[in-house]
Amino acid sequence: MSLDDQALKDHYRDHPVDLSWLNKPSQHVFRWRTNDNRWLTAKRRVRDHASFLKAIGKSAPRDVYVSTASWLNPIDLPRLRDNPEHYPVLLDHFVVFDIDVAPFSIENLKKAQSIARGLMEWLEEEENLILRSVSFSGSKGFHLIYDDPDRDAFALPDLKEREMAVKAQRKALLDRVVETGFEVDTKVTADTRRILRLPGSLHGSTGYACTRIPVEALNGPLEDLLSTLYRHPSAPDIPARVDLPPAETSAKPKAA
Repeated sequence: MSLDDQALKDHYRDHPVDLSWLNKPSQHVFRWRTNDNRWLTAKRRVRDHASFLKAIGKSAPRDVYVSTASWLNPIDLPRLRDNPEHYPVLLDHFVVFDIDVAPFSIENLKKAQSIARGLMEWLEEEENLILRSVSFSGSKGFHLIYDDPDRDAFALPDLKEREMAVKAQRKALLDRVVETGFEVDTKVTADTRRILRLPGSLHGSTGYACTRIPVEALNGPLEDLLSTLYRHPSAPDIPARVDLPPAETSAKPKAA
């Protein structure tokens, strides 16, 4: 599916993004990708939908993301490899699990729903985390977002040491999750500079909105959940299943 720039601008004018689950949206980084595959970053703080529209300006976001971490100053945030003179102040970092089962289909969404449900149950029993939000990603799966009540790492006065300590904690948790057998995106959880698709924004490939959902929706029929979700009028139906082409094999020469 492909929407032109004007259709994307019309959507965001008429459909507010969901910032209600963020304590202070102004402490987060907002990024988006356009139809010509350019990546843009907000140069002003986003506090509400009106300031979000001002931040994107005349651009037409195809996909919109928000940082999983909050910062004292999220504007012009340096990259880790930049080794900045003044290290950014990390204030908080969500515990995020991204569950995707490709390709996009009803069959695979049911698998993702089952993984998300099982992981939520396991985390409730085994880890000391507080659920903040659950989202349908707009495509192949779900996002589980938690708060970590352990604040010791965020009290470290050395700012680089603080961020590295948080990354180490998240990596240890991710390892436990993977070792238990849950299929999650291993690039997301431990990355303090990660961005995540913003609820209320359109997924540029499917036309479905990334949408926050009640926990109960993971326990019910997937079809019931999908019937409640917003999708752009031009979005195609989700295929029941998609068969992957057989893996190509390359003939190897026999040993002499």
